[in-house]
Amino acid sequence: MTKGPAKRMTKTLDAENVMLLRHLLDMEISRIRKDTGVDLALFCGVDGRVFSSDIPKDLNPAQFRMLNLSKKNLPHICSQLANQSMEFSIQKYSHGGMVVSGVGDNAFLSLVIAGDKGLEYYQKMIPRVMAGSAVLRHIFELKPINEAHIKAYPQEVQDELKALSRRLFVERFEDTREYKKNMETLAFIKRKVGEILGVGVVDEVVSLVFNELGTSAPYMNAQLWMTFADKVVKDHVRVRLGDIAAEEMKKTWLPELERKLKSFV
Repeated sequence: MTKGPAKRMTKTLDAENVMLLRHLLDMEISRIRKDTGVDLALFCGVDGRVFSSDIPKDLNPAQFRMLNLSKKNLPHICSQLANQSMEFSIQKYSHGGMVVSGVGDNAFLSLVIAGDKGLEYYQKMIPRVMAGSAVLRHIFELKPINEAHIKAYPQEVQDELKALSRRLFVERFEDTREYKKNMETLAFIKRKVGEILGVGVVDEVVSLVFNELGTSAPYMNAQLWMTFADKVVKDHVRVRLGDIAAEEMKKTWLPELERKLKSFV
């Protein structure tokens, strides 16, 4: 069995558009909140806009009180970040607290804690918050998630970015241009196979060829699709209908498929 490269690939996904970038921000905010155990997490601009947040749907009284307090403090925090270059701040009250971390020059992460926590709790949060801030900055500045762009970061930041990319692959892969292109190509091939061999054998032929390649439709590329089509002609059309039908299909169908694949570029 020939193994295609898709089986060996690391399943990661760069954010190709604004929707995927927003999804990355949301994922990282939720991960930070979960890892630190805070009650509320907000990613804001220094102009006061909230870009992303993770807030419980049903707030208890303590959480609601701290949310209101954080809203009241927002203009002051924005001013400190914009005018005084504040990088990190811990504000602890008897009924809760806030941790604020700058994310570049134009944004910041605000973590809100409801309830009295000791200083030890806040100190343990700092490494995760700093790493999370670096991750958010990378995403917010629209930088690709690949080795060339993340190799200068500390290992924990690199690992977090890679984990996000893998999760994005799983959650949003079907929204990508590559996936849609492959689904259109698969539909085209199935239609052609049905026309020459009959619709009753389409799924059987397609499944057999994918098994031989060791991959599946979502992870194909142009070269693999041409190999796929060649196998259909050689191993199935020629066996079932003979040399003449196979050669005719090879002359007409394969060039059409090649043109279709190039039209996606």
